[in-house]
Amino acid sequence: MSSQEAEKVEWSLADIVGEIFSIRESNIAASIAVAVILISGGSNLFGWTQTEYAQAKEAATDDQWLIEFNISVSTMVKEETWQDEEKKVIEFYMDEFVFPDGYYIGAVKVIVKPDADSNGTTLDPIAQCDSIGANIRNDGELAAQWDFEDNVLSGQDSSCEWIVLSLQTYPGYEGDDVNSSAANEFQALLPWSESGWGEGVLAVEVELDVNTVEELGPVTQDDDEDITIEVEVSGFIASAMLIN
Repeated sequence: MSSQEAEKVEWSLADIVGEIFSIRESNIAASIAVAVILISGGSNLFGWTQTEYAQAKEAATDDQWLIEFNISVSTMVKEETWQDEEKKVIEFYMDEFVFPDGYYIGAVKVIVKPDADSNGTTLDPIAQCDSIGANIRNDGELAAQWDFEDNVLSGQDSSCEWIVLSLQTYPGYEGDDVNSSAANEFQALLPWSESGWGEGVLAVEVELDVNTVEELGPVTQDDDEDITIEVEVSGFIASAMLIN
């Protein structure tokens, strides 16, 4: 095809398109078609966005759940004799505490009990109570919430009173029922089903300083103390109840 013939074809196509758009009826029909397409597309887009918004809103609207804890306590007791100014570390292996299947270790309580019979007797009524210091050691051997602000990790006493220490092992567990926002029961219980917390070795360090009174008369002198360490470990299993 020669260039002149190609030019004729090109002008012919241009003439045809121009002719089409020069016809009033064609312009009206084209405008109506475009409007129908835009309206239909906009309607479909609006319906899609409304559906997606409703689904997202439903997913984001959490229900309120009451998380209830069924608690089981396992106890272990060790008693040893301390000499004056002696410091000992007594270890408790957490896997020796017995719980029902499915329970998680929530918290540990340590009670250090001096031997009351060795402090103030009829033979030595003015004897002083021995000074005892105790603490739960963080040696990296026990998976617990060591930074929890309500932990009581150390204590001292010289009045024959018990020393009570406490350590939270499971994150957020304080023994009381709690409220939770979640889309369903599974998500509500998910924070209370993490394994590993409370596993390892609990190390309790106790130091003794024997106090005696040097007086004339029948004074009993002692240089040791029988001390009992009682460990109570709280295990729990959680359940969720819908409250709205």
